[in-house]
Amino acid sequence: MKRILASLALATLFLMGLASGGAAQTPLPQGVISGRVVNGTAGAAVPPALTVTLQGFKGTDPLAPQATVADAEGRFRFTGLETGSDYAYVVHTEYLGIQYGTDALAFEGGQTEMETTLFIYETTTADDAISIARIHFIITASAGALTVDEVQSFSNSGDRTYIGAEPTAGAQRTTVRFAPPPQAQDVQVDEGATPGRFVQTADGFADTLPVVPGQSTLQVILSYVIPYDPASTTLSTTFLYPTKAVNVFLSDSGVEMSSEQMMLMGRMGTGPQAYVGYVGQNFAKGDTLTLEFKGAAKTGAATTAPTGGLSTTGYVLIIGGLLLILVALALAYPALRRRQPAAAPAGESAAPCDDECEELLAAIADLDDLFEAGELDEETYRRRRQALKARLLEIQEGAQE
Repeated sequence: MKRILASLALATLFLMGLASGGAAQTPLPQGVISGRVVNGTAGAAVPPALTVTLQGFKGTDPLAPQATVADAEGRFRFTGLETGSDYAYVVHTEYLGIQYGTDALAFEGGQTEMETTLFIYETTTADDAISIARIHFIITASAGALTVDEVQSFSNSGDRTYIGAEPTAGAQRTTVRFAPPPQAQDVQVDEGATPGRFVQTADGFADTLPVVPGQSTLQVILSYVIPYDPASTTLSTTFLYPTKAVNVFLSDSGVEMSSEQMMLMGRMGTGPQAYVGYVGQNFAKGDTLTLEFKGAAKTGAATTAPTGGLSTTGYVLIIGGLLLILVALALAYPALRRRQPAAAPAGESAAPCDDECEELLAAIADLDDLFEAGELDEETYRRRRQALKARLLEIQEGAQE
């Protein structure tokens, strides 16, 4: 259900931004959404007589749901649907007590028919396929405190929905675990539309929602405050699951961060919403990330930055623009850390420029666009562009040897 609500939330944000009003228009033709339920677990089948529901929205207002029963092949069809730009739909079903849904669907450019696939899965109590796709730390520095909004996105690389281990008598079944640093104060966890979703544990929290297969299918938002000493303050976190990427957004308030495990990506954003970005990758389960902060925060630096308790919608709005910038900058990270390819054996031609060249060229182009749009300061732009060009030159020279 959380994934369905996330899709609806993003659809709502999109629809809220559409222009409304204007002269009366010719009624649009009605649309059709059809598709098929597929069991994504190897060797498993779709159960007979599965009820499938279509939930529509006009702007932010829900429409009356429609329900049908999938046929023997799992197929379903909904007709007579509004196709205007302010309508969006989600198809969902329940299987083994778990809700599964499609991404938000919307008719575009005169389209009147859409085809979709609704995946369901068998379940598992083993967490060996669970990992964290990325963790975002949005850190606001002020006098005496670091306010942290930590967003974790969990992935499931298997083909079964993770439902957690069988609970002991009287206990609630839980899935993924997470914990704030030991010195954290005023800890808050955003439950979204699922009150009572989280269970407090001896060292942190556990979620009660299942983790369906796919990338970033479950999100957790944790907010807390850390007492800040400008002489030196350390934030340490131990990874409970393999973690592919960590992004840090530190408010550009005069406080500096250092870490041997993170790479500085530069300043992003402008004015009071400016941040300094850092990126790290490929942390193993049990690794500890250590971030050190020093320096006095500027007076009034935190007045327009997040102040903790960041909601799911707030996260989408605040971090969306920052991620667009950081993704472009982070393209350089794996490229710059790669070793130069070995020279071809004597008498053989070197391999042509491969995917790394394309990544570097794309990263340079993205940097140019960000700089021209005023989203990067000149120092960061020149430094990152020079590093990318130097690596590109290395590859080209190696191919000519």
